[in-house]
Amino acid sequence: MTTVRATRKTRLALAALLSGTMLAPLNSSMIAVALAPIQRDFAQPLATTTWVVTVFYLTACVCQPVLGRVADRVGPRKLFAAGLAVAAIASAAAALATSLPLLVLCRCVQAAGVSAAFPCAMVVIRRSGDTTGLSAVATVNTTAGAVGPVLGGLLTSWAGWQAIFWVNLPVMLGALVLAWRAIGPEERAARGGLIRSIDPVGVILFAAAVVGLLDLMLAVPRVSVPGLAAVVVAGAGFLWWERRAAEPFVDVRALGAAPGMVLVLGTFVLFNLAYYGAFYGLPPWLQTALGFDAAHTGLLIMPIAATSVVATVLGGRVMRRFGVGRTLLAGGGLLLAGVAAIISFGTATPAWAVVVDGVVLGVPYGLCNLGLQRLMYERAPAGMSGVVGGLFQSARYVGAILAVGLVGAFAPGDPALPIDPRGLAVAMTSVAAVVIVVLAHDLRRSRHDEISSPKPDG
Repeated sequence: MTTVRATRKTRLALAALLSGTMLAPLNSSMIAVALAPIQRDFAQPLATTTWVVTVFYLTACVCQPVLGRVADRVGPRKLFAAGLAVAAIASAAAALATSLPLLVLCRCVQAAGVSAAFPCAMVVIRRSGDTTGLSAVATVNTTAGAVGPVLGGLLTSWAGWQAIFWVNLPVMLGALVLAWRAIGPEERAARGGLIRSIDPVGVILFAAAVVGLLDLMLAVPRVSVPGLAAVVVAGAGFLWWERRAAEPFVDVRALGAAPGMVLVLGTFVLFNLAYYGAFYGLPPWLQTALGFDAAHTGLLIMPIAATSVVATVLGGRVMRRFGVGRTLLAGGGLLLAGVAAIISFGTATPAWAVVVDGVVLGVPYGLCNLGLQRLMYERAPAGMSGVVGGLFQSARYVGAILAVGLVGAFAPGDPALPIDPRGLAVAMTSVAAVVIVVLAHDLRRSRHDEISSPKPDG
């Protein structure tokens, strides 16, 4: 009887954790089809409106690794519940927001709240020893990202963009109640040194450097002097501080000893920059240039996310048959083809062409995501798999942040004018080409290392 109760409690805990972890990808993808309606309601340029996306990624980028350390110190139960409570309040406030700055602030708080879910889930799964929870989390997160544009489009068409925030409340409150009942209470944790372990100086410098990069993107094709200064000063300060911090936000010394690891993270940033440029650039164009409503826009964008789910499921088999290097090159080639095709898009582009291009764009997200993740774990310094895993997520967020900035840079200043996807597509194509060059170089280097490494006697 005790075993049955324990198993039931474990399943309830996993259900709560899955409900919580899906909120981040769901809320980051639902907003894509709501950008144009939000822009119209607040009469703001698209470049300004995209801050509702940017601030979410920026906050999550910083908060996930920080809250991972907090979860280890204070326990997952309290942090998970507190995060969901904060996110629920922020979601309700976002739905009632009367100005764009207030909505951006609510999105910032919402991101901080939902960012607690993933690290808490990792702590609970690790303690339970049941690794099947890891694949469940990955599947649910990928599916939530795929469903997001469709659900967001339907909700926005039915009840306005506010509905994408109201829909969070039952999920958040249900997950909170389940988690409080199913996740066992923690022992009272020692809280001494918690602030120091978070490395607030490193966090602030990292965030400042990312904001500087974003400002540089928003200024394209001009050069933003403040943005450049922020990148140089904050970036240099970050590297200097992290090399000397007792408990660094990012252990740059360990990463420096594994140059292949740095290449993986940098490639992942560039890949996400190109991919999310299309993911967030196409919906406003479909609505403002071609006149589709939010529901139809969500359906047209769905092939990108849906195909990425299929590619993620089949990606493991593809890598086993063709190898990681070839799989990554194939994914990079499809990414280049997908973003390059957008250069030809105009007001006469048929809907089927957008759907076909979406299918092409979705495949590399699954293949490259899995392939680079495999390289990440193979090259991670000993004892740093968890930290590097957090950095891998941060690299995804940084790429998405820069992509949103790029979309804003190519958006017209007048809210009434449609975005021209061609300039954006040229920029994304250039980035995708760099990704292929880097992947080809890395594959060649890896083969050279294998050939030149001494063979064991035998």
